[in-house]
Amino acid sequence: MKLKTENIYQVVALPAAPAKVFDALIDQDEHGEFTGKEAFIQPHEGGSVSICNGNQTGWITRLVRNKRIVLALTHKGFPAGHFSVVDIRLSRENDGSTKLQLNHLGVPEDCAGWATESWEKVHWQPLTAHLEAKRTALELAQS
Repeated sequence: MKLKTENIYQVVALPAAPAKVFDALIDQDEHGEFTGKEAFIQPHEGGSVSICNGNQTGWITRLVRNKRIVLALTHKGFPAGHFSVVDIRLSRENDGSTKLQLNHLGVPEDCAGWATESWEKVHWQPLTAHLEAKRTALELAQS
């Protein structure tokens, strides 16, 4: 049986330099801090990933420091044995912020709705708040 899939494409503006965004996404302690969920991340190509309290698992297939993270990822809500590809690209904007482009390929069609919403609610909104709080704390420490 052939599984019907969809792709999720999102562009997010984040209030920090690409290095800060990259670190927040790939460092297990910081990832857990901003999502509020347990994370295990081996930050190298071939490294294992388990995020969101073990709901998403897989491994890192490509890692380009401060620019790109590619994961083979499955979710407990996906059909057994089905992996999707998550390709995250970071680029620096003129004001020093980051443009994040997410391309999540091969999401099972019946999961695409909640998966799209989950990226926004579980990752991008709390990541934005986390980066803003870190920037404010740094500014206060410097004043």
